[in-house]
Amino acid sequence: MSKKPPIFKHFSVIYRRNPLVLAAIFWAGIVPSLGALLLVRWLYNNWSNLDIPSILQFETALTYSFIGALMMGLALVPTTFFSVVSGFVFGWTAFPFLVLAYTLGSAIGYQSGRFLEKNSLEWLLKPYPKAKAMIESKKDRMGWLIFFVRISPVIPFAVSNLVFALMDTGLKRVLWFGLLGMLPRTFLAFLTGALAGDIQQAIKAKTASWQYIVIVFLLVISVWGIYDFFVNKDSLEKNHRFKRSRE
Repeated sequence: MSKKPPIFKHFSVIYRRNPLVLAAIFWAGIVPSLGALLLVRWLYNNWSNLDIPSILQFETALTYSFIGALMMGLALVPTTFFSVVSGFVFGWTAFPFLVLAYTLGSAIGYQSGRFLEKNSLEWLLKPYPKAKAMIESKKDRMGWLIFFVRISPVIPFAVSNLVFALMDTGLKRVLWFGLLGMLPRTFLAFLTGALAGDIQQAIKAKTASWQYIVIVFLLVISVWGIYDFFVNKDSLEKNHRFKRSRE
């Protein structure tokens, strides 16, 4: 039986073949936090001088949705932070535009990842044929993986976009299943901002006790769903039996 190479050694192979993928991984993991820090500093320094227009004005809604989609899709700020600030600045009238912005951001992030991907996952899984076969066999259930990843309050939006691109889950699945999965965590973050009394409270994003309960509940659902997708063979066998019965 051949010995599999260490994962870090295998990552070095991926880097030599496609360094942009590893650069994108580090970007998605680091840059959003830096972007949030810069935006916090800017808000603190300029908040008293800002003139906030109504989000219901066409130009404002269009600009907000476009800039929000770029900032979240290109991993410049975390979606949670953007949601909190949006709730504080614009109030509940901005929520539909926030949903539109992160949906467009999903498309931007996923398509950017697909542009950089160049079969990197295939090379990463080359020493692990069982893992590769398992992912291939569950292509029809990728929508559920997207949903459970998106509903998680701890998995970064930018990182998940890159993972979906590497796994070639499909843009439509990312948009629709991702929309449903993102709604609960986005609503919680937006609510925190909308209820904040001042900019300091909004930026600190203090979480109420009942929100912790909801966060833990979403985390449990996410962990269970991801586990079921990757580990539970019964669900896969049932899916195969169902497909054979329809043929």
